[in-house]
Amino acid sequence: MTIKDKAYIVLKKLGGRATETQLAKEYIKMYPDYDKNYTSTKTSSEAKIRGTINAELMRNSLHENIKVDKTKDPYEYYIVDSQEKLVVIQPIGTNNSIEDFLKENSTRWAEKKRYEKQWIQSNNATVLFVKNANVFAIGYIIKIEKTDDAEYPLDYSYNLELVDYIDYEKVLKIVKPKLGNFRTYQLLDSTTSKKVLNYINSQKIYYLDDNLADEELQNNLSSIDSDEPDFKPQPIKLSRESNDKKVYPRNLSYAKKALEKANFLCEVDSTHKTFISKSTNEQYAEAHHLIPLQFQEEFNYSLDVPANIISLCPNCHRKLHFASIDDKKEMLEKLLENRNKELEKFGIEVNKEELFEIYT
Repeated sequence: MTIKDKAYIVLKKLGGRATETQLAKEYIKMYPDYDKNYTSTKTSSEAKIRGTINAELMRNSLHENIKVDKTKDPYEYYIVDSQEKLVVIQPIGTNNSIEDFLKENSTRWAEKKRYEKQWIQSNNATVLFVKNANVFAIGYIIKIEKTDDAEYPLDYSYNLELVDYIDYEKVLKIVKPKLGNFRTYQLLDSTTSKKVLNYINSQKIYYLDDNLADEELQNNLSSIDSDEPDFKPQPIKLSRESNDKKVYPRNLSYAKKALEKANFLCEVDSTHKTFISKSTNEQYAEAHHLIPLQFQEEFNYSLDVPANIISLCPNCHRKLHFASIDDKKEMLEKLLENRNKELEKFGIEVNKEELFEIYT
């Protein structure tokens, strides 16, 4: 059995999702002979096992049923099996506050017997927890079981993730519930579930620097659904600290939308030729924030919008990053002139002198 296959088994035992550290620690417990088989030392080393797992699952190629969630810090590995993924809509009720839910229901929820038919099908489903027309958390079901509770015998356990990027109104438009809203537990059919999951995945935000974000985008272009927000100023999402620097989140579906709008051509000069990308079967192009996200604090609204993302050939992209300001003023002036009106719709105002200062 390969290390990848063993990692898959370990990950299943951990509920289908774990950090590299959690995966390595459980791997040692389940396969204590790791060092004897794969290294010259006699005792297990968590650091060596982590390195091996990282090499097998990140630097080489992932197991067909394992993916990496880079929206988490630290990254998490999670299982994606070939079976259909369903979605449960779970309002938490008028008597439950979000604070109480997080205190009492951070790992499990119980429902009434009348939902048993749907509940039986819900193992491995994704749960959207709803309160006051707001999806505030996602649960990834890892186990369902009946209990002795007379009123709420249908129990399901999950890994919980708090979210703030899912537009409840868009979910309503996809599902179209009969009452116009979600009042009770509801398991969606496979077709509708797929549409909702595609929407959720398109809204995921990534805390990555420029290089890692570009790598993540290019590796997953074929599976990312392009999207864009309403043409109005967007709120700034919270940053995270990484290596003593603030990192602002980015939505890769917006980057893909920007590339599509440019027809995967370089916006400095559309005659610049690259090669055909295996991900898109289009000319290879890279996404770049005209006003870099590192300057977010100087603006009142989010810079991570398609209006601020441009399509570039690799050479022009490197030029914007590494050339002297005199060598890129003409490029910047042209790009800003083409995008200024669109930027203003998102509440982003910058003149060419300010943009030159940013790139100096």
